[in-house]
Amino acid sequence: MCSKCTDFQKKIWIFGCSTFFFLTALILGLLWPLISSNMLVKKLSLTPDSTNYKNWIRTPIPMYLELYLFNWTNADQVENYTIVKPNFQQLGPYTFKEVHERTKLIWNDNNTITFNQRRIWNFVPELSNGTLDDEVTNLNIITLIATDYLKNAPAWEKFIINGFLKMSSSFLWEHKKVRQLLFDGLNDRLLNLLRTIQNSSINIPFDKFGYFYNRNLSETYDGIFTMNTGVDDLNKLGELTLWNGKKNTGMYPGKCGNVYGTTGELWPATHENKTNITVFATDVCRSVTLQYDSPLELFEITGKKYIGDDRVFDNGVKYPEQSCYCTSDKCPSLAPGVFNVSQCKFGSPMFVSFPHFYLADESYLNKLTGLKPNKSEHEFYIALEPKTGIPLDIRAQLQINLKLEPIEGYKFYEKVPNMMVPMIWFRQRAQLTSELADQAKIALILPSVGTYIAVLFGLIAIVISIVSIIIFLKRYHQTNVYEELQE
Repeated sequence: MCSKCTDFQKKIWIFGCSTFFFLTALILGLLWPLISSNMLVKKLSLTPDSTNYKNWIRTPIPMYLELYLFNWTNADQVENYTIVKPNFQQLGPYTFKEVHERTKLIWNDNNTITFNQRRIWNFVPELSNGTLDDEVTNLNIITLIATDYLKNAPAWEKFIINGFLKMSSSFLWEHKKVRQLLFDGLNDRLLNLLRTIQNSSINIPFDKFGYFYNRNLSETYDGIFTMNTGVDDLNKLGELTLWNGKKNTGMYPGKCGNVYGTTGELWPATHENKTNITVFATDVCRSVTLQYDSPLELFEITGKKYIGDDRVFDNGVKYPEQSCYCTSDKCPSLAPGVFNVSQCKFGSPMFVSFPHFYLADESYLNKLTGLKPNKSEHEFYIALEPKTGIPLDIRAQLQINLKLEPIEGYKFYEKVPNMMVPMIWFRQRAQLTSELADQAKIALILPSVGTYIAVLFGLIAIVISIVSIIIFLKRYHQTNVYEELQE
């Protein structure tokens, strides 16, 4: 291109190219961190046209809900508990494909968004061990809830309830189909009776009982969330500020009632130096903090695995700061490992633990047989990519237990053991797909791309400069030799 150029013009060309590559390298080196940061904000923050928004509005990651129910194999011997311990057999999993959709979005001026959440479940027979028509024997839930509501009722009310239970052939335990216990719900005459006489001590908002009754496709069950979009600061992305319009649930005293953490799907972008993370779990109406455990690799992406340890369901026995999770008049009211969620479940005597009483006090297991807790099967964990906050692997799992104890004035409950009866446990699992992993890798290398290009351009500028110097020195030497020969 410059074969007819003079030496001076060639020098200008070479100097210009070298200067161009050098300046480009300098500018990229100085400005790329800011440029890449802005690109990440646009990609990860929640805006109507961001990549994260498209992944959040309807979850693209395959999610599954696995449900395990406990079958009480010797329930007819409950009154002989001092001789024969209650034995429980795990049934399941009954697996459902789960999808989350966000509805009723309101974009607020303070870089937050308010929304409802719709959860959709569809049964997956090929991933299940059993059918929804399987029968399960366990506590008569409605009878237990009713007598617990009325345990301090006057004697004449207890007399009427006892008579009603005898007439309706109710028992302490019952056989029910899985579909009734999960989504279809149980219809019961005692429940209908209680709904007709509702008062300050009895406030039953459902016409049937089922662990997931009226939840499938519901936009209101999980409540109303307000969270940070991360537009002003990616380190706030996904953090809840309000639940049902309030900063405090009102269910637990002090800081234990505060609303904080994420919903579990969007996370702040930086976790490199964090020793714990917090998720707000609507099923227990509280925040759950997980502790860093170990690295976890998936599709060549290294993440940080956070686990639920023994402090999650402690109420002040081992960890004094957890004492505000005790709602009893006398605290601590429970041995560690089981948490009272009665206030979150309309006053029902429900208690939550990890599956099979994993990490719970041995006293819970000593009163029964059939449960075998182990870390690999029953650990609650979430793994996140530390630089972007992208979830890699989630296995959230909890167990619902009912408290069985003698209740004066009710024939069914006069000679029963005082124990936690395991009813059902669920596992919600989700894992990053290879396609989404490729998107995550792009976000991860983005901050380094400009640096690599800057180094490359800098090396090109150096090479051009060195080569041009060598050429000119060689020509200069040749010119001097020619002039000396001429003389």
